[in-house]
Amino acid sequence: MSAYSASSEKLDDQVYQDLRKMQASAVYDVVIIGAGWAGLGAARTLQSKGQNNFLVLEAEDSVGGRCRTVEIDGDTTAELGCQWIHGATTANPVYNIATSSGIATIESIGNVAYYSDVFGGERPHRVPSADIRTISRTHYTNGFIPFQARLQDSTNQDQSLRQTADKYISNKNLEGDTRLGFEYALDTNIPQNYAASLEDLLFVFLWNRWDSDSQISGSDHLIEQGPGKGYSGVLSHYAAPLANKISYDSTVTSINWSSSSKVAISYTKAGQTVNVEAKKVILTVPLGVLQKGSISFAPALPSWKLQAINKLGMGVYNKVIMRWNDDDTLPWPSDVEWLNRIASLGDQGHWTEFFNLKPATGKQVLVAFSAGRESERVEALSDDSIKSEVMESLEAMFGTSSVPEPEQVVITRWKANPLSAGAYSYYKLGSAPKHRTDLGKALGSRLFFAGEACHLKYMSTTHGALMSGQSAANAVVTALGTRSLRGSDSVGASHPESGDVLKAAR
Repeated sequence: MSAYSASSEKLDDQVYQDLRKMQASAVYDVVIIGAGWAGLGAARTLQSKGQNNFLVLEAEDSVGGRCRTVEIDGDTTAELGCQWIHGATTANPVYNIATSSGIATIESIGNVAYYSDVFGGERPHRVPSADIRTISRTHYTNGFIPFQARLQDSTNQDQSLRQTADKYISNKNLEGDTRLGFEYALDTNIPQNYAASLEDLLFVFLWNRWDSDSQISGSDHLIEQGPGKGYSGVLSHYAAPLANKISYDSTVTSINWSSSSKVAISYTKAGQTVNVEAKKVILTVPLGVLQKGSISFAPALPSWKLQAINKLGMGVYNKVIMRWNDDDTLPWPSDVEWLNRIASLGDQGHWTEFFNLKPATGKQVLVAFSAGRESERVEALSDDSIKSEVMESLEAMFGTSSVPEPEQVVITRWKANPLSAGAYSYYKLGSAPKHRTDLGKALGSRLFFAGEACHLKYMSTTHGALMSGQSAANAVVTALGTRSLRGSDSVGASHPESGDVLKAAR
């Protein structure tokens, strides 16, 4: 990860030294906490409005937050977090930023091959795609979705999607391969998308007037991989004009917003406590960090804000990234992106989704996914145990001894990471859109909130985080008034994604 922050290290040291000299008397117009998509979007928007008296505090050693590209070997990189640009059109500001970076994006072909040792036979084999598609169309798209919609219309009672699915299974008397195929359809469409288990997801959220997680129309794109590329490369490009505005390795510990005119922020850096003040603060840390109480507030956050923080869910979604030598013989097709397993009852979701990067990158890299409660279980295991489980699942798909040992394995643990405490937000049982709206509301016109969890329409996405940060910055500029603006630059003109394109996308 340090490869993406090395160029900023000298400037960052200078920022730190300046802070040590200035903190006793300086008051920034704005302090932004977090340099992920929301924080960077806020900072670039301030610049585009001519506001330059601001500071960005980032706890990591580089920008990006939950978007992180790492090197696996000399010329092979992979994404630890964000994988795709969803809705890769000019209506998506993240796509526009990627395009302006000069780093290519690659349309995800999205084809799937199915494998099982329990569906249609007891030996590992490839399952005919038509069999799974028929079950999915009959019992998921045309069965379960309208079933749960009717159930929503008939009750105001909170219940989980697992309870709703069990009612459907009982109603339709699903069993045998049909039941296995239905459980696969549930898992691949819901937990693997929302990073949460059916037991925890609120059924009222999906497929009706609450289904605000509408997508920007367009295909999904991967970002070109390689040293200096990937999501981290795009983010470094976007953050370049902020090089002397970001203080890295700066972990915020407390925010005092008791004054009506300024906010006091304390953070740690290089083992020391640093204090700064600002007229306005934009807080963009992940929902999971707020839920953990990692930052203390004085006065305490109001009850409605705390309820919003705690009612929403923070999903868990992890990857096991495996790299084989390019000359290794592997048992799966090189031109298929998704290699998915139909597992036995109770085992669906246990290493059953694999993304093949060979079609997009030419590299023999396979990414295994785990979501929700299953992913929480996995985080507690050792690396060796996790690798063994993944290899066992691959053998159930392709046969014992057919899969060689990978040369490199990279494992994520997003929930255990104190700076993320999870992957992205979702509607947990007991939550409502009101809680997402409340999460994004400012306090006292001086403490503003932004991030993917605050965006009512595009939650859980990079573009949702970016838009949220831009909106918060615009609100801050309005609250400051024109007399607080310091200096001007040409950022807005040279990077239109901060202005007109955003308006078109909202």
